[in-house]
Amino acid sequence: MAIRKTETRLPANIQATDLGESATTSDNKAVLISFISAPLVVGRENTYVVFVTDTSLASNVVSMEWAVSENGATAISQTTDIPEWNYTPLATGSLTLTLKLLGAGNAELASISLTQQVMDLNAELESLIVEARNEAGPGIGNIDVARELVNDHNPYYQSVSTEVPESGDAFKQFVFSITSDGALVRNPAERKRHVQALAAALNNGEGDFASLAAQGVGVCNIRMALLAMILPSGLPWTELPERGAEKAHADGELRQALAALDESKKIDAFNIVRFPKTNIRFCGKIVEKLRDRYFNGTNFSDVMTGMSGTRAHWILKHYNEGPIVHT
Repeated sequence: MAIRKTETRLPANIQATDLGESATTSDNKAVLISFISAPLVVGRENTYVVFVTDTSLASNVVSMEWAVSENGATAISQTTDIPEWNYTPLATGSLTLTLKLLGAGNAELASISLTQQVMDLNAELESLIVEARNEAGPGIGNIDVARELVNDHNPYYQSVSTEVPESGDAFKQFVFSITSDGALVRNPAERKRHVQALAAALNNGEGDFASLAAQGVGVCNIRMALLAMILPSGLPWTELPERGAEKAHADGELRQALAALDESKKIDAFNIVRFPKTNIRFCGKIVEKLRDRYFNGTNFSDVMTGMSGTRAHWILKHYNEGPIVHT
């Protein structure tokens, strides 16, 4: 069966549009989701995933045929035996991806089409990069990360908001800083390999899920055990010792508890961190939960600037290493 367990269900309380730009079959039995929402950018790879939520259809799919046409040109096609495909646009204009779900004897079972616009790299950022190269002093930083954040993920971190509205943009700035830090930790290819390893553990039992979960996932480097603490019927809120062997032991036990969760809950958590849109959105949810738990009643403007940024430092420490026991 070509449709893996990880592509047979959308996360609970999550719509396809929450994960990325999407298109569905006419009978809503399958949905195609694009990691990046249009406009795409020339020369930047995008990932497409198809979910088949109808049990009967999923059981009959043998392979997927992906065909992409740019600006009406002859389509380029590829057949895969997994429900995921990567494509890098070659030109500005219009890109149409047509996916066919194939059964025995290459019989077409269903099809989905998604049309997206493609543009050049963000002109404002490219101008800043050129200016920084031509002037003395600090540069633009990591250019690859800057291009990824601006060209691929900008609409996602710009749309985050607290559950209880706050004035100002301190919360967005905080989430952006975590997103930027996460993108610096590992490049997209390294993140992709990690996600593929997690998928193999969930689908085929290849590799140890608990060990793989020791590493943060996706652009915001989200630790899945921490994510599970804020999901319904996930893990209980668990604080870890701050350092040493005790912390390593407690963290190992926490990841074993994560691995012992119901399979559907692990798959839901995996798909939340897998897609950049929900990865960034749930980064914000985790940050807000940490703020409410440890600095309740403090808005994010005060988190960022008050006490010389001590609150922000501690939230980041909880995010990256904890939650940590307060001593």
